[in-house]
Parts: sequence; C-alpha cells; structure tokens
Amino acid sequence: MVDAKYLNHKLECPYCETIRLRIPEDVDPGTPISCEDCGQFLGIWDELLTDLEKQGGTDGVFRLDKGRIRKIG
Repeated sequence: MVDAKYLNHKLECPYCETIRLRIPEDVDPGTPISCEDCGQFLGIWDELLTDLEKQGGTDGVFRLDKGRIRKIG
C-alpha cells in the first residue's frame, strides 16, 4: 500500500524510487522528462504535471524526505 502522504505515481522513478526530475529551462508540454538520478525516461512534461495536479501537488506544503516529496500541510 502506498503512503498517501507522499507524492508518487508518475513522479516517482520506478527504477531508483526517487523524485528528482531533469526539467530543462525551456520546458513545454511535449518535453520528455527524465530522472535526474538514473537518467531513465519518466514521461512528457504534460503527463507529469497532470499527475502532480491530480495528487494535490500544487496546493499545500511539502518537504523533500529521502528523495521523496512528502505533503505536510
């Protein structure tokens, strides 16, 4: 069971289980996004941003906790 206090889904790398995205400065909805730690492809920016919004990741207070984003408020 996934802990609902942590953001995950498409944001969390299935290979190294961290959330560290390599996002270029000129990102647009179709930009491919990779894991900063291991370099694996995670999805396009629009998919990842939509997933973040569905999890409430644009509203609240968060803390980076051991490579994962934890919602604290």
